[in-house]
Amino acid sequence: MSKKFNKNNDDSMNFAEIFAGKDTKKDQKTESFADLLEEYSDIDFEIHKREKESSAEEQKEFFRPRSENVLPEFQIDLHGLTQDEAEKVVETNVRAMKSGRIYKIRIVTGKGLHSKNSPVLRNAIDILLRQLKKEGCCSKIEWDKKSVEESGQVDVTV
Repeated sequence: MSKKFNKNNDDSMNFAEIFAGKDTKKDQKTESFADLLEEYSDIDFEIHKREKESSAEEQKEFFRPRSENVLPEFQIDLHGLTQDEAEKVVETNVRAMKSGRIYKIRIVTGKGLHSKNSPVLRNAIDILLRQLKKEGCCSKIEWDKKSVEESGQVDVTV
């Protein structure tokens, strides 16, 4: 369609005409917007009805990314922090993920190679993340080497 939108031009088309893909001046058939929407829409109305009747938590699932290959949106490096400081930072950020609409973050704990005895942060963060998962703050915890003992970072998914 190469018609121009001009108030003074009688050959101009209105929105309904453009949406319908035809010139109603020629056809002289008028349709309501609802009729046009129903006719040209590809929406499966049963799915739409099910979405409207679902709970708020179920509705969030409709918009959650499904790919397991989603990269973390943020990275938190805990190197140099004490155990208490690291736990506060992690807890605050994981709890804020839902409200901030963040899907995945990476937490770098380090492997604990510089610790005098056993790794401190890695084990403390693992315990904290398991607790937060039980509370429903996150849904998935993935250590980079598939086990806590060999890993130095963890991906947390809402």
